[in-house]
Amino acid sequence: MGAGVLWATQPPKYYPGLYDADTGLPLVLGSEYYDKVMANKAIWQLSFEEWFNAPHLTASWFGLRRILEEQGIVPIITHVGDFVGNPTGGMSRGVALANSVSFGFGADLEKLSRTSALKGWTMGNYWSWDFGHDLSKRRIGNSFDVQQAYGDPTLNLSSLFVRYDGDVFSPDWKFMFKAGNFCPDENFLTSPIFWLYQNGAINGNPDGLGNQLRWATGNAWGAVVQVKYKDGQYLKAGVFKLNTDAQDAPDRHGLEFSFNGVGVNANFEAGWEIRHDDTGKSPGLVAVGLVTDWYDAAHFSNPQEVSTFGYSLYVQADYMVWNLGMVKNDEARYIRRSSDRYRDLRGLILWGTAQYNPNDETAKMPFFVNGGLFFNAPIISRADDVACLGFAYGRYSGKLQDNWLKNSHEAMVEMNYKAQINRFAYIQPTVQYVFNPSGGRYPDALVLGVQFGLNL
Repeated sequence: MGAGVLWATQPPKYYPGLYDADTGLPLVLGSEYYDKVMANKAIWQLSFEEWFNAPHLTASWFGLRRILEEQGIVPIITHVGDFVGNPTGGMSRGVALANSVSFGFGADLEKLSRTSALKGWTMGNYWSWDFGHDLSKRRIGNSFDVQQAYGDPTLNLSSLFVRYDGDVFSPDWKFMFKAGNFCPDENFLTSPIFWLYQNGAINGNPDGLGNQLRWATGNAWGAVVQVKYKDGQYLKAGVFKLNTDAQDAPDRHGLEFSFNGVGVNANFEAGWEIRHDDTGKSPGLVAVGLVTDWYDAAHFSNPQEVSTFGYSLYVQADYMVWNLGMVKNDEARYIRRSSDRYRDLRGLILWGTAQYNPNDETAKMPFFVNGGLFFNAPIISRADDVACLGFAYGRYSGKLQDNWLKNSHEAMVEMNYKAQINRFAYIQPTVQYVFNPSGGRYPDALVLGVQFGLNL
């Protein structure tokens, strides 16, 4: 995890501040606000101030949100859009708008069933509807997609899982088990920090693993277990089915529930979440991981030869190097926090990751690194704003047959400012510069854009 800022975990991918940092399930937002202010009012019965300070654009749904929460169900609907253009560089100049609508629910199964035997069990079900155009594919021709919101234009099941959280050995040790049809990037080599950026080389999960081995990048059958000590040290492992290309095709809509595939993906991670508490001291993270796959990967230099096993190593770290203390007050427009108060610290956070795969016969980009820094609440009166700077670099394999990519590289730099308008809306102007698109096949590209998001 990261430190001291309004950020989100998966799924869905794009809107900040709506999910529990550990479970990935939606938070109960605004129950007190709905009880005291909104009650069962229709949206047109609210004053502008009541509506503007609400956690959701569409208000209380005539009190239905509160009723569902009382039954243990937390619904969620979000929209994110990326509008970008490249005034210089790439294959040609142009603009593109990509949109992603995510919706679903999280459920407390004990509360929903009124059965104490299900204490600690939860369920998540999320879908995404993506539409629009991809500037990287249409105009720039680069590998690191400049619009994180772009996806195959279709309705897609992104996650369906059950999860158990409880004590193990003693109250000092927490155990987690998660199983279902979901993506490993929900639990490995991820950080809320990454969601602050627009470029796909950073956003969500760093691009290295997807260019190094067969990592399950869509939802697939899998399971994850984790053990965490009270001071933040943890170990986790997961195993996932590797789908065929046909099973991951857009016309399947993520509804691939067979157990037949092309192989198996296994992931392992050990880390330490440093001072992720309410002490106000500088928080951070350090983690190392191993990603393995078992499937027949054809070699670049000779497709008749295959490797049946591959692996990548990764490290990630972040730390608040300049801590200016808590900045939140009781203003209604701010995102409310309780156990994760460390996210409300004001200051400068430094972060970075690196991924390496030693087999350049099967890894398109054997070495990848990214990093950056960001300032949480650069303006003290705007506690949920953040200013970001990030970069990414990937080196292509010397075994590739494409002479432009062979022994070449691609890199990018991004600057953005995320302005939180209120609890349900933000806008984020961005500037990106893409170096050496597709290994230098096309001129360097300047990309200007804006991201915007709504919690509906």
